[in-house]
Amino acid sequence: MHREKPTYWEFRVFIAVAENRTYDAAARQLTEARDTYSRQSVGRAIRKVQSWVNQTLLQRKANGSYSLTAAGEEFLVAARQVVALYERIGSSTVQPTVWTLACAPHHTQFVTLAADWLRERNGGDDKIQVEYLERTDRGEHQFQGEPVDRLLRKELRLIIGPSVANPALRSIELYQAQLEVMIDRRYRAAELQLADLVTRYEALLQPQDIRARRMLEEAIRRSEVVDPGSVRIAMETTEAGASVMRLRTERPRRGGRDRVMVLPSDVAQPFKDGMEFGGSGADRFRWVPVHDATGALRLPTYVTIRKDDANVLRPVIEALRFGVARLEAARHPISGGPVASPTKALPVQRPSRSD
Repeated sequence: MHREKPTYWEFRVFIAVAENRTYDAAARQLTEARDTYSRQSVGRAIRKVQSWVNQTLLQRKANGSYSLTAAGEEFLVAARQVVALYERIGSSTVQPTVWTLACAPHHTQFVTLAADWLRERNGGDDKIQVEYLERTDRGEHQFQGEPVDRLLRKELRLIIGPSVANPALRSIELYQAQLEVMIDRRYRAAELQLADLVTRYEALLQPQDIRARRMLEEAIRRSEVVDPGSVRIAMETTEAGASVMRLRTERPRRGGRDRVMVLPSDVAQPFKDGMEFGGSGADRFRWVPVHDATGALRLPTYVTIRKDDANVLRPVIEALRFGVARLEAARHPISGGPVASPTKALPVQRPSRSD
């Protein structure tokens, strides 16, 4: 039996197969690091690795792709740590152990979990240093400017937000939030239709340059709903907490449109009943997704890194995914919706009018 220990490169081959699921795709990725690397070479490296651990790490499916076994999942974690250590030791310059990550404030909830997990797993050596994006950099287009430029200049190692189309960068999806409405608990339907939001309610919204708001406005333009314009807008603000407090404490309105608040589920999560900032009055409201003709309005969130950092940042990406998974297991996942949905959907309530 072949018991020779895998080399650094063979660990990289295993990681490439685990991520790409086929030998051909792994070979194409690995060719970027070498002049050429064939499918046959990938197969030899995988056989050597599996022989060394004396376990089946990859299972071949009927379509020719591969999936990780339970042992393979465990080995992947170890392989990434080995590769990161090799690259740190073998680099011509000392790699930093403090990774500077820029994100919006609401991303802190999973970034903090990631930082704690990384510190525990790596004995305190690797740390995530969080820098909050300036308000002027949080808009969809503004994010593509200064934050991306700073990433390219290596002032930042990771940024969280929308995907970035740049050949030197790689965006990795972390989760998909959904657009939700904070509405009186007497509303019992499982979702709020876009047409009803536009025609029957007055909404507290994020500013026009924020990605979730742009998605909402684009959905309205695509729909056949007649947009009443400013009549449907109560206020525009980036202060989610203040908006929650305002809606919870104001007296019920008589006549006109009822007020609701519209936020992506990852921003709304801490303010839901039973969560960190649920607080007084949270149980008087529900959060339901906004649906158009295609279903829920979803907003993917990515972590973007430089491609040349892909190997050394694997443990950090893994930590971020762990943080997201923890929040997805919470009472209210950041991707949207409570664990237990209403069992009976009642008709949409029409606002009362005095005229």
